[in-house]
Amino acid sequence: MASPAERQRPTWLNQLPEHSIFELDENEYLEWARINNATKSKVSNVNQNGQSTPFGNSFASSLAGSRLGVKQKESFGLDELQEEHQKAYQGLSCMALHGQDLYVAVGRQIRHTSLAELKRGVENHGRAAAADYIDRKQHKVLKVQHVDFDIRRLVLNQEGNLMAIVGDEKIVIAALTRITKQDAKVVNCKSFVLGEFYHINKGPSKIVKVLWHPLSKGYSHVLVMTHDNLLRMYDVAVNPDEPEQVYNFAEGEHTSGTYGLDVDNAASFCFGSKYSPWGQLSVYCLTQFGDIYMMCPVMPSNCYLDASDLDDIRFQLGRQVVNDNEPTELDLVKKEWLESLLETRNPHPFSDEVVAVQNPVLRVAKVARQGPFLYQPAPIELEDDDNKANDILSLEAEAAEILVVAHSSGKVDVCIAVDRPAPRWALPKRLRNNGKFADEDIDEDVGLPVVSVYESIDLGLLKVFATSVSSSAGGYSFQEKRMGIPNHPVLAADPLYGDTFYIYHEAGAHCVSIRPWLEELSRIYQAASQRVVAGLDARVTKFYGSKIKSNVGCIVTTRPTKSSVPAPIVGFVAVADPYLEYSLLLLTSSLQLIGLELMTRSEAVDISTPSTPTQEASTVVLKENEYQNSLTLPGFGNQEGLLALNGLPLQPKIVLPPGVGAAKITVTEDNLLFLGKMVQGYRESLREVYTACDIAQQRINAQEAEYTRQQDSVAKSKERLQVLAKKLQDQVDRQDAQAAQQRRLMVRADELMQKMMEWNDQELSVAEKEWSVDVARKEKIVKMFDERRHKVQTQYEILKRRLLEMQETVDGSLSAGGEYSQESTGRESRNSSGFGQGSTTIARQSVQQPQSVKRYGTGQIQSVTKSLSDESQLLDTTVKMTKDLMSRLEVLSVDDSTTAE
Repeated sequence: MASPAERQRPTWLNQLPEHSIFELDENEYLEWARINNATKSKVSNVNQNGQSTPFGNSFASSLAGSRLGVKQKESFGLDELQEEHQKAYQGLSCMALHGQDLYVAVGRQIRHTSLAELKRGVENHGRAAAADYIDRKQHKVLKVQHVDFDIRRLVLNQEGNLMAIVGDEKIVIAALTRITKQDAKVVNCKSFVLGEFYHINKGPSKIVKVLWHPLSKGYSHVLVMTHDNLLRMYDVAVNPDEPEQVYNFAEGEHTSGTYGLDVDNAASFCFGSKYSPWGQLSVYCLTQFGDIYMMCPVMPSNCYLDASDLDDIRFQLGRQVVNDNEPTELDLVKKEWLESLLETRNPHPFSDEVVAVQNPVLRVAKVARQGPFLYQPAPIELEDDDNKANDILSLEAEAAEILVVAHSSGKVDVCIAVDRPAPRWALPKRLRNNGKFADEDIDEDVGLPVVSVYESIDLGLLKVFATSVSSSAGGYSFQEKRMGIPNHPVLAADPLYGDTFYIYHEAGAHCVSIRPWLEELSRIYQAASQRVVAGLDARVTKFYGSKIKSNVGCIVTTRPTKSSVPAPIVGFVAVADPYLEYSLLLLTSSLQLIGLELMTRSEAVDISTPSTPTQEASTVVLKENEYQNSLTLPGFGNQEGLLALNGLPLQPKIVLPPGVGAAKITVTEDNLLFLGKMVQGYRESLREVYTACDIAQQRINAQEAEYTRQQDSVAKSKERLQVLAKKLQDQVDRQDAQAAQQRRLMVRADELMQKMMEWNDQELSVAEKEWSVDVARKEKIVKMFDERRHKVQTQYEILKRRLLEMQETVDGSLSAGGEYSQESTGRESRNSSGFGQGSTTIARQSVQQPQSVKRYGTGQIQSVTKSLSDESQLLDTTVKMTKDLMSRLEVLSVDDSTTAE
């Protein structure tokens, strides 16, 4: 019978552990050992006196019996790799993910593979095809210069084109290119060393943490925190050798005169939440003793800001300056900084919601350190006398600024910042008259910032790995309880949900969800935002008094007992790409990959707040609809046990180094305790499953009952519909009958109207008929006169125009008579009219070419004039008669209308 693993459907998540990217073959191992030995030989001659190299202690044993093909990759050369990981003094992060590209650091080598190609190759093609694809699939190797150290961290910028390769005392920045499957196995990458003068072979300047600034304009600003509490910001695109800005979190502290006291070195740092306008411009620094400091603003020289955040910044600083009646020198600094910031404001080329600004350069003031933060109440202390803080994380929660602090003892403090981040500047100290320094720090009346420790979570590591150490001081001896293994926990935020974070460490990984109590805090925050102050203090007091616990679960265990072979988690990424499943990838120091599939939350159904209708809502529903659904939402209630950690299993996945599981187990007290704990855990898991089954069965019964009720309701509704259909048909028949009756009434009304019109329209009398004939005759005469008038008027216009022409001709002939012969003059004198006024040119032409000109006598003209006069009189008489006739017709029409009435 096939095992459950063999029956499992092949997916990229369960096939990824078999990928070549997590193998270490013989050639790679020998090359790695050769480079590492050559590097160490520069410091000391390791091979003197017959001593072997650290890589050669177990090389023969690793090689012996490992030439069996596939099983070789599970144990070849991994002991030396684990030894190198144990030498790290900081938490490791040897995996990085950007989109669908996965990068893994193995020793001094960086490898790459595409998860999207892996998914397309292994899924939906059968198990044999998936196994064949995994055997053929090879990873790419990034050839990066200057990487002559064991890689501790891989940090990608937001665009995925720059990678910070971090070692203990060296940082290399690699420029990444788009890698395709057609590329060669070895891909060359351009690289350069970052801050070589400040980090290489500098004892107190060991690298603590490296992060890319989230608001950098070109995503090229990287921040490096070192042990000496100095935070250096580099712009790798401008000058990778010298820092652009340096922030000192140890200002005012003189470590040279501690007289044997431990120095409070930096342990980690993080940026603030994006939900605050100053959040991503704020940096929280954590020291090894657990103190928290903050600096704000930590701004790149060129950065992007949300337009809404810039408006909030302008409002806050402007209000502080205006409210001060007597502006101090620091108020002037705020004003200068704000004005300089607004002057450099430029719109984003592709978005209206983002603006580009430049960091203002102040002449005297500098960004001041804030803190240490006061813990109120103080966190719960475990029995570890050597407890140190290791990492800090700011959660993306809108309700409040939530800080998480991880300690080496396995304690996790969840803190709520009382106030949001705010900027603070300081002026240099100046001498007073009495010779003392006057500190011109901002807001001297304001005390230290405060964080409220809401919860201290114990991961249970100290109970398993604690050891007792005898110490003596002042003649007294006492027992000290300390962590028996080196532990450097690392915090990682969930990419989708701001209320969930992960912590991986020496013995495995845990998941923590603050959702149970963050929802109530969010409701209080919303009420405060809406100015609902009634009972707000009481709600806050009740919130802190309720002490709602976070959901905590162990997801992976790599070292179940103190005597187990160490296999710490050295890589962690959360996959949130839409094409890939929402899942977690964890890598152990023995190159074992653990893939865990997560479950996304449904937006429609909230598992934390059942939507049972209230009494008032039920009353309203009953008034509007007689039927009410008996089922409540969500369907399965608050199953926090199964769904609390985004679908992660209730029991951790136990992962042991290769070869350990098959070894003979020795019965010891630790082993028995671990087995008892696991059995108890599985019993609790079974109880949760049984409870979920009972709830599911109850839900099924409720759904069956509701289905029966719905069937009965549907049957009753069907009967009512039949009755309503019969009534509706009766109403339709009545409407048809009424429509027919209406049509008959309309016909009768038309007939009555016609009769009334005929009765009113009687036959005319003889006088009326004669009068009508007379009117028609006169109308005809008027029309004839009108036509005659138009014709006479036309003739009159023609004759008048001809008369004018004749007069012009006669006048022209008389004026030209003096220049010609006497015969012509005598002939022109006998004529009283001629052509129009002749010009000199026409006269000359008539002399040169004499032509016969038609002339009219005075008698002819007089006769024409007389005819025109007669026609004009006739026309006037016609017009007068026409007007008279028209007036008479109007009188007749008025009389006719009066008679009709």
